[in-house]
Amino acid sequence: MIGVAGEVVVWWGIAQLFALIGWPVAYRLFRYVPALGIALARPLGLLLTGFVTWLLAMLGLGRFELLLIVICCLLIGGGGWFWLWRQHYRRPPVWQWLAGEAIFLAALLGVVWLRGHDPTPWGTERPMDFAFFNAIQRSGLFPPHDPWLAGYSINYYYFGYLLMSIPAMLSGLPPATAYNLSLALLAAMTAQGAFGIIDELLRLLNHPPRPIIRGVLGMLGAVIILVAGNQSGAIQVLTGDERAVALDDRQLLAALGQALRGEDFITLPYPLQTAPHDFGIIDGWRRADKWNDFNWWWPSRSLWDGYRVAGDPPRRERRYTITEFPFFSFRLGDMHPHVMALPFATLAIGLVLAVVATPPSHMPGSRSDTDAGEASVASAHSVTSVAALFPTGRAGWLMRILHGIILGSLYAINSWDLPTYLLLYLGGLALMSYQVGTTVGWRAWLREAVIITVLAFALFLPFHLTFRSPVGGATPWLDVPILSRLTSVIGVYLGERSGWHSFVIIFGLMGLPVIAGSYLYRPAYHVALSDSSQARWWSWLPVILLVIGLLIGFPLIALAGLVWVFGQRALVAAETGVRVGLLIAALGCAILFGVEIIYIRDVFEGLSARMNTVFKFYYQVWLLWGILAPVGLWWMWGGAVGGRRFAAVVVSLCGAVLLVGASIYPLLVVRDIGRGPWIGLNGYTPREQTAAGAASISWLRRYAPAGSVVLEAVALENEAAVASGSETPRCGGSYNWQGFGGVAAASGYATVLGWVGHEMQWRGGDAAALAELGPRCLAVDTIYRSGDLARIQALIEQYRIDYIYIGALERERYPADRLAALAQVGEQVFAQDEVVIYRVRR
Repeated sequence: MIGVAGEVVVWWGIAQLFALIGWPVAYRLFRYVPALGIALARPLGLLLTGFVTWLLAMLGLGRFELLLIVICCLLIGGGGWFWLWRQHYRRPPVWQWLAGEAIFLAALLGVVWLRGHDPTPWGTERPMDFAFFNAIQRSGLFPPHDPWLAGYSINYYYFGYLLMSIPAMLSGLPPATAYNLSLALLAAMTAQGAFGIIDELLRLLNHPPRPIIRGVLGMLGAVIILVAGNQSGAIQVLTGDERAVALDDRQLLAALGQALRGEDFITLPYPLQTAPHDFGIIDGWRRADKWNDFNWWWPSRSLWDGYRVAGDPPRRERRYTITEFPFFSFRLGDMHPHVMALPFATLAIGLVLAVVATPPSHMPGSRSDTDAGEASVASAHSVTSVAALFPTGRAGWLMRILHGIILGSLYAINSWDLPTYLLLYLGGLALMSYQVGTTVGWRAWLREAVIITVLAFALFLPFHLTFRSPVGGATPWLDVPILSRLTSVIGVYLGERSGWHSFVIIFGLMGLPVIAGSYLYRPAYHVALSDSSQARWWSWLPVILLVIGLLIGFPLIALAGLVWVFGQRALVAAETGVRVGLLIAALGCAILFGVEIIYIRDVFEGLSARMNTVFKFYYQVWLLWGILAPVGLWWMWGGAVGGRRFAAVVVSLCGAVLLVGASIYPLLVVRDIGRGPWIGLNGYTPREQTAAGAASISWLRRYAPAGSVVLEAVALENEAAVASGSETPRCGGSYNWQGFGGVAAASGYATVLGWVGHEMQWRGGDAAALAELGPRCLAVDTIYRSGDLARIQALIEQYRIDYIYIGALERERYPADRLAALAQVGEQVFAQDEVVIYRVRR
């Protein structure tokens, strides 16, 4: 045992390895934005290693094992450094490397501290994440096997789990330790990437701030993204009840007013009606001391939609959507796709910045090695900029492939991210191609947009061919060819629109400097846009829409006006940092407005139509605007003269209040976690809580061959009726605390049936797989309960079971004599206390 400090050092060393592997490619990719080469080399190195390793395993050209990973590391890293050795290599400033590494280590150690107080890989979605994380390491050939449905491959966005498996396998650390350190690595790479992007956005201004100021603003951005919470934490403390998260704007203002007046009892102007399994009906509450009894869960549900519920009489009921933010995610410990996408989303944002910053080549007076800041104005020359980005010949195609890998990987990591960052990338290409007064550049834009989009799909074709998306409603809204498929995936949101208070609670800290900075800063323009009367009129469009929206109950319609204003300014701005910043601001507004109109139809549609849509897309905006908020703050003060200085002071004071409010959540969460014991990073599933359980899982990891199927009990929803013989088994098990599905999750080997509810989500579009769930439930129960050796042997052959696991859960639910009979179909290979493992005889 090397202790937590040793584990962190080993993990940091492996992280350094991927930074070295990625640096030569990052040096070329981010040639004109050098701070990004340092900041994003690590996720780039990990992504390239993972992509090549995955592709070889998918094509059957190698097994996903340590040897293949090492070979790919040597090939990619060695090839990159050989290329770099032949170039006129310029080392980056030392301060940028040191600052980035300090940010990386701070975030890494911060999450290590969080997870060290709660390292168990069980609870909420952690069993699923842990199961995939381990199953991929035990699969060998791809697509990886589904640990909870033996004989099937994972039908989920598994590429992020694969990327995290690579450092885990290189480290040799225990699975739970590597799982928690993977969460820390994700946070650290995100923090360093955001720091580098902020630094470059500021450096690419005509009058950039000094390096020390850029560093401070970069750290502020990392804090906003990874540490800050939303305002619901402060509201909970002020109002004395976590249920305040569900209030509408009038109710919230009334509650806050009473709280600020010091009243002990909050009376709502009209009752709050939620679902019975949430808060039920509330008309008021006595204020509690939430400073010392803080509820950290409910701020992740800060947007509630109103629905008309049928009844006599009909009623309005508020239902939550999910509004997670990164600090909540790392506190929770779920290594879910939206979390794993964070550093690779920063990589995509950095790629867009590198695209727009590419200077023109082969023009009189231009130099390909021109500093990006000096070249930003010239980069509007479309045809030559595209030629500089993708030169003719092999070098251009290698660059296109690299862009395709970065963008295409987002679908395999978290499919919800691809539309956002592909749109951002295409917008970046448009900014680079746009030339004021002519449309010559759009042909080049269209050509490259099509090529990169096709490559993003084609490079991950093996994933697409072996994956069936569970997205889509049971029936289309319009039964018309083409439209039927479209309306089965995209729904029109007909519920209550988001209130202005929800926007302030969730995005006020970032949205305020982003919007104010975009308005107050006056960059250089290719045309005199700021002096145009038409432009001045259009700048009032968001205000006009906001007034109209407040009158009709749709205040966020103002975001549509901001999309137009920011997009128009981005096209004609001359400074690269401003162009990309305005593009990010416009994209964030478009996303937030878009989810007010449409949503993605999925299995959660019946609970709250856009619950998952808000969850996934709001998480993206948190990252996009978290990066842009410190930049907007500098924009705001960079143009602060006359009346704008007064506006900057007012906005800054409001921002300071919001920052204090956003600090309440992490402050109280860290305080409460710190009161608990330090456990370490090696947590245990419920199956491993006893000495025998831990030893049995360790035995399986060490001795069971890759591809083995290990039978374990599945949770029954009607256990008593099945035991009495009155009903056939109905299986469940999702979110159980007892440990069902835990042998598969902890070992990585497949079991016949695990969490049925999750399988139903993943297999939503696969009728054949869904039809398997009921018979498998019956088969598992029959093997453990029946004692009929002939029937048991037939089921073992049918599901190709290699090992039968008998532990505490099985002994609690099945007769001892029936369990003992299983010795006749297998040989005992492990026995300790309550756990026995039989290897099936064949």
